[in-house]
Amino acid sequence: MADIWIAGVKVARPAKIDVGRFDITKSERTGSGKMTMEIVRADIRRVDVTWQYMLDDDLKAMLDVIAANKPFFTLKFPDAGKQETIVCYVGDISISLWHTVGGIKRWESVQIPFIEQ
Repeated sequence: MADIWIAGVKVARPAKIDVGRFDITKSERTGSGKMTMEIVRADIRRVDVTWQYMLDDDLKAMLDVIAANKPFFTLKFPDAGKQETIVCYVGDISISLWHTVGGIKRWESVQIPFIEQ
């Protein structure tokens, strides 16, 4: 899996990166019920990143970088045919159970959605 950088800091290598694209629209229905829509901004990206069995120290370091740079920061990640950098914010962070493996604490799954500003 490829590397990613949060606010210019290279973080632990993720297990999975999913890049989604969507448009921000302003829509409404007319009196006759017909939908009208204006594209306010096209091709916004949401980058969902998952880490498996992440070391406790790596998780803390990454969360510290995010906290120090809120609300908006850069995310550098692999995208179709290139490395891409966007200005983004984080959605809901999901961290599941931890296990101790060889005396070292590891988090089973860490999932963070990064949403383009």
